[in-house]
Amino acid sequence: MTNQQRATLYHEFAKLLAAGLHADRSIDLLLEQRPAAPVKKFLRGIQKGLEQHLGFTESIAKYNASTVSKLETSLLSAGEHGGRLENACEHLARYFELRQKSIDKVLGALIYPIILLHLGLILPDFITYFSGTPIQQIVPHLIVRLIILWGFLAAIAILWEQGAKAATNSTSADSLIGMIPLIGSINRHWALARFCQVFHTGLLAALNISETLKLAGAASQSALLNQGATKAAKEVVAGKPLTEALKSGNAFPRSFLNAVNTAETTGTLDTEMGRWAQIEGDLAARSQDRAAEWLPRIFYVIVVLYIASRIIGIFQGLYGEGSAINELLNAY
Repeated sequence: MTNQQRATLYHEFAKLLAAGLHADRSIDLLLEQRPAAPVKKFLRGIQKGLEQHLGFTESIAKYNASTVSKLETSLLSAGEHGGRLENACEHLARYFELRQKSIDKVLGALIYPIILLHLGLILPDFITYFSGTPIQQIVPHLIVRLIILWGFLAAIAILWEQGAKAATNSTSADSLIGMIPLIGSINRHWALARFCQVFHTGLLAALNISETLKLAGAASQSALLNQGATKAAKEVVAGKPLTEALKSGNAFPRSFLNAVNTAETTGTLDTEMGRWAQIEGDLAARSQDRAAEWLPRIFYVIVVLYIASRIIGIFQGLYGEGSAINELLNAY
């Protein structure tokens, strides 16, 4: 399923569950709307699990394990155990909606530079056609350049995907991604947003703090936060206050720890975690907006420099020493 499909589906679940409908009846109503094939398959999986007397989250984990993230199962599990499943679904709906909007902005901003890059590969070659170079010589070189370009873009996409996966288990990879300009801040804010979303739902579900920390850390998809949360869970079991336990892991920003300290003192931890989940989600979206603004500009400059170098090289070939045009001009 796409992010938008997930956002819509979880939003519909949140509305139906909040209206007092059971999960099985909610699924029946959603299936009657003739959803897209991936959504229908997802719903059928939950339906099959419920018919076997499994829980909502257990059904998803059993029949849709390959299509859901740790964030989804952690949030839904916490919400289901505490009778707050609609809140968990609303959290997920907002999360996937923000992700889809941000991705759309980035891709939309990259369209023009990519088109320009393709033109930069094609047009200079055809300039040589007008100087007498046969088309049979131009096309093979052009195809090779396009293959190299598409291979390079695919390699970047694969490298990013593998790096993002590594960051969920390796603190070194997580730290490295965090240091990348523009990209690092996006990754950090999304990770903390996921942590706070699960933590908020766990508190509403009345789960104990150590269990909530473990769920939230795993759902953050950040090795650093997961390590910090796991260590904090042990400290909490040993009797330390939450803020002190979180500080011991050196994984969470100071502003967040200060807010948790105040909320822990005043007994408003659930409200504060909900507020931080929204704040970090918004910050992540803004960081992606900045990336969508600046990365295409950087890419555009690189493309322009590449095109300029190719045009200069072509004209040097046409008019430089030893060229046919230069010899013709010298003849007069």
